[in-house]
Amino acid sequence: MSIAVLIDADNVSPTLAGAIFRKACSIGEPIARRAYGMVKCFSSTGGWVQAQREFGIVARPQTSNVAHKNVSDIALVIDAMEFLYKSPCEGIFIVSSDSDFTALATKIREGGKLVYGMGNEKTPQSFRTACSRFFELPHAQKPAAPKSQNALHVACPRCGAKLMASKTKSNHPCRICPSCGGVTCKVSVLDKVFAADGLRKLLETAKQHQQRGCICPDCGASMSLLKVTSGKNQVEIDVCGKCSAVWYDKNEFETLVPNDGLILPKITSGKAYRREMVLTLTADLRSGRIKAVDVGMLQMILRVSYHVPKPEVTPIISTLICQKVIHTDKKTGHVTVLPAGS
Repeated sequence: MSIAVLIDADNVSPTLAGAIFRKACSIGEPIARRAYGMVKCFSSTGGWVQAQREFGIVARPQTSNVAHKNVSDIALVIDAMEFLYKSPCEGIFIVSSDSDFTALATKIREGGKLVYGMGNEKTPQSFRTACSRFFELPHAQKPAAPKSQNALHVACPRCGAKLMASKTKSNHPCRICPSCGGVTCKVSVLDKVFAADGLRKLLETAKQHQQRGCICPDCGASMSLLKVTSGKNQVEIDVCGKCSAVWYDKNEFETLVPNDGLILPKITSGKAYRREMVLTLTADLRSGRIKAVDVGMLQMILRVSYHVPKPEVTPIISTLICQKVIHTDKKTGHVTVLPAGS
């Protein structure tokens, strides 16, 4: 089951991020991970910065034009309504101890989707009972001192689950995430897949750090998100320019088949942006809110109406085709919207 996790960062301690996503992953797949709070929550001293990097949280910082106004709560409610009516996710996970979300939980439940709540022991009964299920947060702990860059990070950078030691088919040591299926191992595993010159260029591009990726599970440094090409396959991987570790999301490692190939590093705008855009387009296409006769018209709609950067237009359309949201005729370019489950 797919769920959207919406966190009231003004109301919840960042030290509880791990507990939040462990519970969320036990329910379903968190396809959206967002935190709402005042700008100071996401500053270098605000506490949520490290949680963002470790668990792939998308920050929604807010500024208040008038003192004592709940701008963060309103932003959370707006996004929750979009997920209710425009997203194919099956449930919405609200993390807050604020009774103001009681009406929101009721609306989501009445709209036909499951609503999960998570808050501290003082969460009012009204919000608890409005949720389909409610979970209590553990007691918040004091933020831990910054870890040494040489310390081993055993948590999955995507979902926070504990990584397990394993080996690849070629007997290289690696670590896998039993929750989301991610894999981490050293770049040397690819020495039989790509030429040595290609691996050198990959590491050089990673060290430039032009596009931030996830946190390295080996050394704790920020990885670089790169697109690599091997034969006909293109995969986005996270590469650490410091310790040469590579993080592969589910099925990405298997996609890089063992044959000789030229590796072409290319900066991308990030998986999180593309994933959310695909969710929005899926809902809009199937509901009839947008109509595209052919691929050219769909490209124009993405550029003009959704302000999608030009390099991302083709990958997003390819994702819609792969996920069977649309079908395109190779000769005429005609676009057909496919029903869910097709």
